[in-house]
Amino acid sequence: MTGAGEEPRIVLADIAPGADARVRALDGLDAGLREHLQAYGVAPGRLVRVIQHSPVTVVQVEHTDLAFESHVARGIDVELA
Repeated sequence: MTGAGEEPRIVLADIAPGADARVRALDGLDAGLREHLQAYGVAPGRLVRVIQHSPVTVVQVEHTDLAFESHVARGIDVELA
């Protein structure tokens, strides 16, 4: 539930394939995984394109494709770009 004036939480798993999203936060993930994702360019402010969600979520960050298990895709807060 969100408070007054807050936007609903959107996670990477909610974004349709083919759409672009901007990473807002990695707060739903543990510190080690956040560090690992940031090393691959998945960081707040970064634009990603969703390629697919099945069998895993695949995103493109610049010229690199990354695959995430569903719990990771649900832990990445985004906004539509």
